[in-house]
Amino acid sequence: MQLELPLALAPVPTPMGTLRYIQLEREIVGYRLRRARRRSIGLVIGDDGLRVATPGHTPIAEVEAFIREKARWVLKKLSERRAAPKPPVVNWGDGTMIALLGTPVRIELMPGRCDISLEHGRLGIGLAPRAEPAALRKRGIAWFKDRARALFGERLALYAAGLGVPTPALALSNARTQWGVCRNDGHVRLNWRLIHLPLHLVDYVVAHELAHLREMNHSARFWAVVGDLYPDYQAARRELRDCTHRLPIL
Repeated sequence: MQLELPLALAPVPTPMGTLRYIQLEREIVGYRLRRARRRSIGLVIGDDGLRVATPGHTPIAEVEAFIREKARWVLKKLSERRAAPKPPVVNWGDGTMIALLGTPVRIELMPGRCDISLEHGRLGIGLAPRAEPAALRKRGIAWFKDRARALFGERLALYAAGLGVPTPALALSNARTQWGVCRNDGHVRLNWRLIHLPLHLVDYVVAHELAHLREMNHSARFWAVVGDLYPDYQAARRELRDCTHRLPIL
């Protein structure tokens, strides 16, 4: 199961699904159609627009009739997505500010050095003399991912102990539409960009994914497990929905 991420990131082309167009009221709307093993038609507004998932052999006429039935909802959500605050785009350089667990840290270049150090709100990144900006970005992102992997592993171990299960294998995700995924084999994938958000939100996502080890669904039983692990999950869930525009585009 996966925890959806309503990321307000810049649109990114996706190879998933066939691109089609439909007129809804006075607007021509593009949508991506994906056929899947499911019982009903599902609509999702993502960072790439409207996505439609259908049972394998559903006729296009039936799909588009369903979309037209939901036209008001689709147009409203697309409008909200366009009006949503845009996330900050990071221009890597000396003095750039990037959030780490909800707190801004200042990037400081250290020419001629090879280490990276975090001290007193300053992230010093060593670079070869006359290094290109792309090198700074590459080293910076690698550091944030390493930090995410270490921290997420610690939080998974903590909450797994609370659930009474072994710590699951962890992988980092670059997904733009998911905070995390718990697979049927018990492996957990977490979006490394969570490292920019406060720790209590990281903990909520960890608790959410671990709860799927007990209930591979989003039933009342599932939320009861989440509540046992993370009692204030409802507030964290709301906050997580509201803070996605703060995630920087690195």
